[in-house]
Amino acid sequence: MNAVYLALTVLAVLGLLALLLRPGPARALTVWLLAALIPLLTAVTVALGSGIR
Repeated sequence: MNAVYLALTVLAVLGLLALLLRPGPARALTVWLLAALIPLLTAVTVALGSGIR
């Protein structure tokens, strides 16, 4: 399950970079949502990766 969240985090980062690097205006809400999603996914990935057993 940890790998799924890590993959989602990487995809969110790549999507944000694609929106920020391309010429022309990006939709503000999309950029804001992706920027807000990255720390959340990172925290979930770290929490699941350090699982207490």
